[in-house]
Amino acid sequence: MSTRGGFVRLTLLVSAAVFALLLLLNALHRSDQLVPTRGAAAAQKATPPPVQSVVEPIDEALVRQLEQELPEVDYGLWYRLAKPLAYKVNSSCAAYPDPLDLHLHNIYWQTFLNANVTFQLYAAYLDQRTAVKHRTVRILATANQIGDAFPATHCQLWYEGYREPIFVKVNEFLSVWVKNWGYQPQLSYPHLLGCPVPEDLPPNIYDSLPRTVSLVVERCHKATNSLRVHFELPKQRPSSTIYTTNGNGSHTQANATAPLSFGVCLKGFDFPYVDLSERLIEWFELQRLLGATRVYAYMYDVHPSVQRVLDYYQRTGYLELRPLTLANGMPRLRHYQHMLLQQRRLVKRLNELIPYNDCFYRNMYRHDYLLNVDVDEVIMPLGEQRTWQDVVERAHQLELAQGGKCAGRFTSLCIINAYFTRVVPEAQNHEEQEAGELYVLQHTLRHRNHSLPGRATKCFHNTRYSLTLHNHFTLKWLTGACNPRTVNTTVAQMQHYREPDKKYELADLVEDRSAWRYAEALRAAVEQVWLHLDDVQGQTSDAEEQSALEEALVEEQETDLEQQQQQQMMLHPPVPVARK
Repeated sequence: MSTRGGFVRLTLLVSAAVFALLLLLNALHRSDQLVPTRGAAAAQKATPPPVQSVVEPIDEALVRQLEQELPEVDYGLWYRLAKPLAYKVNSSCAAYPDPLDLHLHNIYWQTFLNANVTFQLYAAYLDQRTAVKHRTVRILATANQIGDAFPATHCQLWYEGYREPIFVKVNEFLSVWVKNWGYQPQLSYPHLLGCPVPEDLPPNIYDSLPRTVSLVVERCHKATNSLRVHFELPKQRPSSTIYTTNGNGSHTQANATAPLSFGVCLKGFDFPYVDLSERLIEWFELQRLLGATRVYAYMYDVHPSVQRVLDYYQRTGYLELRPLTLANGMPRLRHYQHMLLQQRRLVKRLNELIPYNDCFYRNMYRHDYLLNVDVDEVIMPLGEQRTWQDVVERAHQLELAQGGKCAGRFTSLCIINAYFTRVVPEAQNHEEQEAGELYVLQHTLRHRNHSLPGRATKCFHNTRYSLTLHNHFTLKWLTGACNPRTVNTTVAQMQHYREPDKKYELADLVEDRSAWRYAEALRAAVEQVWLHLDDVQGQTSDAEEQSALEEALVEEQETDLEQQQQQQMMLHPPVPVARK
């Protein structure tokens, strides 16, 4: 081989070796990128989160939690007695309903079907007031009919110390609505059902209280509903002012110095978008100054800041708040529910009667009077009267002075409506010009003429005699009571902070500074609440936001339906229900 040929071969071999070396280095580099080292792999490996253990409640703790979720179901009775002792008549008759077999409806309702009638059951109460001849378990419910006969229905009354139910027939289906006011076949109409407690029960049973009640078609059926029977007497307190009729027709007044107890009932809160905190605090504190012992409210949905205010008043014990859903089963969805309540007026009106009547029966033993109002309404004492007690006592004194025999027995005392407009008068002094003045102290112009009696009125409902309530008046009452009485506007007026229904001129307005009697005390009370809310919230200054606030608080304009209701009430007032 020539020297030249050998050199060429050596060059080729070296080139091949270099090329192979380059390939090897490249492969090693790529492998280094694709396959991490042991240390890198350990660093990149995902670390699972620590296991979050939630202790499952058992026994008594579970019972308490279940009763918070469904407060009308007496899990305690079932867990401690009905289940271990097998409450029933026999293997084929009236077994105590298992809570897991209940036909729950929209969270807080229970469904009961009987023939072509669908009942939605909300709550039950024991009524043993003096004006009720026989103690009665009353069930607040809705039915998909109104004005028609109801099929025979039986009640199973369950007692804590008795393993078998007491059977009775429902003897009353009292409507809490009038069909002529509005009717659509697919809706649910509020009713109050009555289950009389038999008087021939053994003393050990009759003297105790029924714990739960169920509705069934036939006595021995196993129920798919079960409601706790509410009966809560207040702690002992002095007797209130009571007027009694003597045998000769004269009247005596007993316990004149004892304070009356007033409870205030609010319908379901539905203010999801507007912060009503300032107005709501002012309203709560004014109710307290005027005589409210406690406020009872129901909840659909509210702005988070409003929820904070409600939480505060619950912590202080001044407010009792209960969740609420719609009887027809519309879901509890924030935006949908609000739109429904705004645009389906009949649905709204029907459902309002549930919290008003539930509030009455749940608290009728705690108070002498219960008042149904909205948060833009204030029952304002006038003249020498400064509190609601003064108003009630003055109404009774006037009855006695006129020779009447109904003092203390009015089924309700109704206060005439007065519209206070959004127009703010020119400030009379520097104090009123201060920014952030309370709403009722700023808005002192009212319509010159009061509403007609019975129109947009609100009433103090006598807890000894009222039976069913509308938001504006008492629908039915017990024998022994006198018809509702309208209180003279020199004694009190219902200050309604909204625009009148009809157009008006400024000349139609008059200055009414009746709220200013409470200015100093009201300011101090409101300030005290803000100091304890543990929350810093700026006052509403944006005009658009303030307008939204006003719109949220203004009650809807009177519809033809409402006018028809009130005209019928004036022309054909309700009659008392026969004593049972």
